[in-house]
Amino acid sequence: MSAPKQITVLFNGKKQGVFLLDTPEAFIGRGRSAHIALDDNPIVSRKHAVLRSEGDGHVLQDLGGANGTFINDERVSATRLKEGDRITLGKHTLRYERGTPEALSLKAAAARAAGTAAVAAATSQMTAQAEPQALGPKAAPWERPKPRRAPPAAVAGGLGSAMGTSEKTMAASKDELEALVEQMKIKAGPHLSVPFEGQMKLMSISPMTTTRIGYGDTCQVRLPGAVWFSKVAATLTLRKGKWWLENHQPFWRSVTVAGGPLKKKRKLTKETVITIDKVKIRFSPGEAP
Repeated sequence: MSAPKQITVLFNGKKQGVFLLDTPEAFIGRGRSAHIALDDNPIVSRKHAVLRSEGDGHVLQDLGGANGTFINDERVSATRLKEGDRITLGKHTLRYERGTPEALSLKAAAARAAGTAAVAAATSQMTAQAEPQALGPKAAPWERPKPRRAPPAAVAGGLGSAMGTSEKTMAASKDELEALVEQMKIKAGPHLSVPFEGQMKLMSISPMTTTRIGYGDTCQVRLPGAVWFSKVAATLTLRKGKWWLENHQPFWRSVTVAGGPLKKKRKLTKETVITIDKVKIRFSPGEAP
C-alpha cells in the first residue's frame, strides 16, 4: 500500500495549512465549495483546479480559469504529480508531499461539513413547523412571532469560508503571471528584499558562495548611494546549514539586525530586517519546511 500524500499550503513562504489527500478528489479554489481554500488570493478561481486520486498518486487538472496553474514554474493543463512538486497559484505555493501526522483529513472535514448541513436543514424544518404562540385571531403584526432564518448550509466536503465568494476573479496578463511565477520561484529559496527605484526587489542568494552587500562593483547586493572606501559593508554566508551575517566595517558602517547593533556577526534563523546605513533589507531563509 502506498504512503498517503498531502498538500502543504504556503503564502509568502509561510505555512498556512496541511491537508491529507484521503478523498477521491479535492477541489482547490475560493469559497465554500473548495476543499483547499485560497480565499485571500483574487487571481484564483472559485473552482481553479482539482486533485484526483489515481493509483498510488494524484493527477492535478486545471479547470480552465483565466490565470492557469503552474507546476514547478511551468503552466500545465493536467499532469501526474511527483513528491516535491510545487504548484503555484498566484501568491500561494502548494507542495505535494508524503503525508504527515499534522495533516488535516479532508475525509473527516467532509463528514463534519455534511453533518453541519444536515443539522442546519433539520433546524430550519423544525422552526417552520413550530406552532406560533396563541395570540388571538387578530394579533397585531408586531405581536406575531418572527420566522427564524436558518444559517446557510455548507457544501459537503468544502473547507472554504464564505470569504471571496462575492469577489470577481482577477485576470492577470501573461507578463504579470510570468513575473509572479518568477517571484514565487525566488521566494522558495533564501533571498533578500532590497529597495530599488522606490520598490522592494527580490534577490536570490546562493548557499554556495558568500553574498557581499555594499557599494562596490564586487557586491552582489548594491546599496543606493556611493562611498569612497569600505565598500563591502556586510556579508551573508551559509555555514553548516545556518546563515551568518557579518559586519565587515564596524567602525565605518552602521549595521543593525532586528533593531539591535551588529558589532561582528550574528546567526539568522528566520525572516529578519537588516539595516545598513539606514537602508532596510529583509532576509528570508525561504519557504517553511
